[in-house]
Amino acid sequence: MTETTSIKQILVPVRFDEESERLVAYAGSLARALGVELLLLYNTGTPELTFTQQSRFIQALRTLAEHQLAKQQKYEASLKGFECVVRPGTLQQSIKSVVQDYSVDLVLMNAVPVSEQTTSEGDHAATLMTILDIPVMVVPVGKSYKKLKHLVFVTDFTDREPNVLQRIHRFAKQAGARLTLVQVYTMADKPQLSAMNNAMREVEALLSSKKVNVRLLEEEDMLEGISDFAEQEGADMLLMATQDNYLMQRLFSNAYVKTMAYHTQIPLLTYRQHKRKPCSGCCANCKSKLNQLPLNQQPQLVNIVGGEAQ
Repeated sequence: MTETTSIKQILVPVRFDEESERLVAYAGSLARALGVELLLLYNTGTPELTFTQQSRFIQALRTLAEHQLAKQQKYEASLKGFECVVRPGTLQQSIKSVVQDYSVDLVLMNAVPVSEQTTSEGDHAATLMTILDIPVMVVPVGKSYKKLKHLVFVTDFTDREPNVLQRIHRFAKQAGARLTLVQVYTMADKPQLSAMNNAMREVEALLSSKKVNVRLLEEEDMLEGISDFAEQEGADMLLMATQDNYLMQRLFSNAYVKTMAYHTQIPLLTYRQHKRKPCSGCCANCKSKLNQLPLNQQPQLVNIVGGEAQ
């Protein structure tokens, strides 16, 4: 398996409120655990930004960060460092350029339900993940940092992208955590069970690590199954690889947040992945998009055997 680059820089958007203060504190603990640097970003929401305004906001960012990060110095390893940047406009307008200019590897945000977002929905994590190629991690609001010991990656063994697998495996090793890969399938998918099992074993052989487990899980409701499985496994983080934000929006919808479903109580890390077929489980969004295409443009459902589409 090809070794991939570790995460070195985490971007944290800040709004100078209590939620952001807690997020910065969480980010500091995560950065220390991973051995990475932090980049704090504030967007003014105004069309222009003067040098004086920029200097004032950067100083405010540094004060906020130093106050939150200093609380943990006695108990945790030293933080590699942090940097502050201020940009005009909205987060959505500037985040791609900031990611590129500062070589950001991961974006960390609060997991706020879209309907409760107090600012523009365009700045919501579920929207930003569709315009970024790097992973986006969301943390339940007010969540205190907990050492990552067990990560659960919800995947489709028959529709995998090697580079994404490598990146996720590398993240688990960087965090020093166990990794469980699980595919949720429905009763209707049972005729493909043999192909899924073969593909699962190939992934297991590819990763070849004592700290990696693979599972198949039958469940009619994909998201219910994911949440229950994560709870049973005592997962510290849920990981997903998707090509749009549909599942993320469902995972952190008001319906799940209000019922305190297990997956809303742990961080979620999402990677971008090109899919060859509609999402497994009950993703009506992908199926409806597929049905709208002319027959000659609809992708074929494929099984990956020996690294090739069959």
